[in-house]
Amino acid sequence: MMQINNYKSYENIQFQSLDLADQTLAEVCFYRCTFKVSSFQYTELVDCEFQECAFMGCNLSLAVFANSKVIDTEFRDSKLLGINWGNLGPVIVARFTNCLMDRCAFCCQNLLKVKFSSCSFREAAFSDCKLARVKFDDCDFAGCQFHRTDLSYADFTLSRNYFMNAETNKLKKAKFSLPEAVSLLANLGIELK
Repeated sequence: MMQINNYKSYENIQFQSLDLADQTLAEVCFYRCTFKVSSFQYTELVDCEFQECAFMGCNLSLAVFANSKVIDTEFRDSKLLGINWGNLGPVIVARFTNCLMDRCAFCCQNLLKVKFSSCSFREAAFSDCKLARVKFDDCDFAGCQFHRTDLSYADFTLSRNYFMNAETNKLKKAKFSLPEAVSLLANLGIELK
């Protein structure tokens, strides 16, 4: 199995069954690398960079991204539970497909160039984020919180279990479908019959 060393760069490498659980990586750059069935669970990634990388069937649950960057990176069929994505910095450019993102936190981030498809966001939180025009395709938001988040033109038509306060979030021209959209009326103090 290949060893990952701090302060190194890795380019065009395919990592298979890599186990970095409970480790700390500092100032490591990955460019066009693929990680398959690998574990970064509880891993601390300090000043690391992932550019044009792919994570397939990986476990990054409770990983800590301290001042790291994720640019043009794909996460597919991966467990990303409990991650504080706010530690990455203000901008993330990524695609998430069929990922478990339960109990994740997104704070003060520009997520305009992020795509989410078939992801679970149970008990997750988006606070002070820019999600304008983001499409959430077949995502589950049970217990997810949105606070002071710009969801203008965002598309939730194929998603479910969402609830957001129209008074504390920007929902201009956001797209929703029935019957799920009825949940948006819950905080208005009205009665539906």
